[in-house]
Amino acid sequence: MRRHAIPFSGASLKQRLLHWAAAHRHCVFLDSCGSTVDAYGEYDFLIGVAQADAPSMVLDFEELDAAVETAGAWWFGYLNYDLKSEIEPRLHSDLQAEVKSPTLSFFQADIVITKRRDSSQLVFETGFSPAIWEEILWQDIAENTVTDFSGFTSNFDATTYCATVERLRQHIHAGDCYEINLSQNFTAKAHLSAPVALWERLVALSPVPFAGFGKWQDLHLLCASPERFLQLQRGILRTQPIKGTAPRGTDAAQDMAFAQALHASEKERAENVMIVDLSRNDLHRSCEVGSVTVPHLFEVQQFPQVHHLVSTIEGRKRAEVSLAQVMRHTFPPGSMTGAPKVRTCELIAQYEQRARGLYAGALGYISPTGDFDFNVVIRSLVYDASSTKISYHVGGAITWDSVPEAEYAETLLKAKAIAGLF
Repeated sequence: MRRHAIPFSGASLKQRLLHWAAAHRHCVFLDSCGSTVDAYGEYDFLIGVAQADAPSMVLDFEELDAAVETAGAWWFGYLNYDLKSEIEPRLHSDLQAEVKSPTLSFFQADIVITKRRDSSQLVFETGFSPAIWEEILWQDIAENTVTDFSGFTSNFDATTYCATVERLRQHIHAGDCYEINLSQNFTAKAHLSAPVALWERLVALSPVPFAGFGKWQDLHLLCASPERFLQLQRGILRTQPIKGTAPRGTDAAQDMAFAQALHASEKERAENVMIVDLSRNDLHRSCEVGSVTVPHLFEVQQFPQVHHLVSTIEGRKRAEVSLAQVMRHTFPPGSMTGAPKVRTCELIAQYEQRARGLYAGALGYISPTGDFDFNVVIRSLVYDASSTKISYHVGGAITWDSVPEAEYAETLLKAKAIAGLF
């Protein structure tokens, strides 16, 4: 595999790279958005493109393990939340997502471009040619227009959502679960001329360390995620669930007060530690005995609009555990289900009454060394150009202390940020 380095000239080149990638039928653009919050990521941004209209694809766990063994190959793709049913057969349901997608889909990238942190170089890990470089330099920047927009509708109204929160509180009281993530799904129809330009607006409003734009023919994922699901980095498995949110202040003193209150909140700590315990158990199944630790518990991380309470759990992966086995042991992300995981997944299907699809799944890459990094698909739009359907979810963790009306208001606040793009 021949690498080729070029001086990186800044934001204008990055934008041309993005729009060049989006002009292909299969691409993933992973972007840290210049964030310094993440202490473990290796790249400012990472691009995978398949030039062929029908590239090598992976659509199930067995193929995924075989693909990782392919010498020198980079794979980019996603795990759909509904992959849970293949991991745990009792979670099978006939619910359908508004925007349909395979439960797992990766393509082999023949052009991979990286910009490492603290580096002034752009590197073609594979696929460089002078002709491709000329294409990038002359790439047009598309502008998005929205036509035939139907307006967003939800699968919940206020009364039903609040009643559902109350029912889930009763499940918690009965001991069925300790906390559970409940979301509502907003959908619309529209024609987007350039989804990639809409993603640029989304991440400009919410620059986050795990943003991503993905395209699989007509299927587009516009993701502005602040959360890492799972990383394998030189033998260390790492997950960083988010549980706990507070607003930013209007001045430094108020901002610090909000951050301190979040860190001290018994409710937020209780929610966070439940997912930490679940995540430790998940990692134990793939890691060497005694190696799983929690180097950061209740870390307050700052984002442009909010503070988040983030914990880091990591352990040394056992050599004999394959990538597919790791995913079976940890997916779906515990922060998007609740605890215990299988029971909360059952309740989510029962009460949300619509498959989640890409929401609450994971987007990322697998390198030729077998290392990988995946986010949690939240704060994201999914768009199918063939059906012109658009979908996004917003939700939150329900606990015994939850106030139904406050939980519903929180989802509307989150929905406003995405709906405001249209």
